[in-house]
Amino acid sequence: MIAPFISPILVAVLFVLGCLHLLWAFGSNFPCANEQALARAVVGRRGITKMPSAFSCFMVALCLFAAAVLAAWLGGYFSLPLPSVIQKGVLVLAGLGAGTVFLGRGIIGVLPAFERSSPESPFLTLNRRVYSPLSFLIGLGFILLVLSLPNWSWRLGIA
Repeated sequence: MIAPFISPILVAVLFVLGCLHLLWAFGSNFPCANEQALARAVVGRRGITKMPSAFSCFMVALCLFAAAVLAAWLGGYFSLPLPSVIQKGVLVLAGLGAGTVFLGRGIIGVLPAFERSSPESPFLTLNRRVYSPLSFLIGLGFILLVLSLPNWSWRLGIA
């Protein structure tokens, strides 16, 4: 079973990323010296001088926290009071959806067109070395969690 290993790692990583975005929503410049340096490091659009709105950062934080909860749910750390068939369907759809979003970000982030749209340094370097690989690994983690769900005959093509 890989779920007991992958799920807590995903929860921790997504929770830390959510907290970081929450700090930015409240106006923190961590880990940079000022807002312009932070914007150049995490957004990277040409000529950027300000961070996105607090609301945008807050919404990204909420999505990351929701993804952390989903990772815990996929890992079997809690269960919702739903009929079994509905719960399994929701888990599969949500897990595959989250996996697709993170895998997509990881792949798209290294394409030349994406890199041309966000040429600011240090974002370009951080995106190649940290952001895209981390997004890809998070997406892969979600896909593996879905595939490791117990009692899933669909994985084997058995009706």
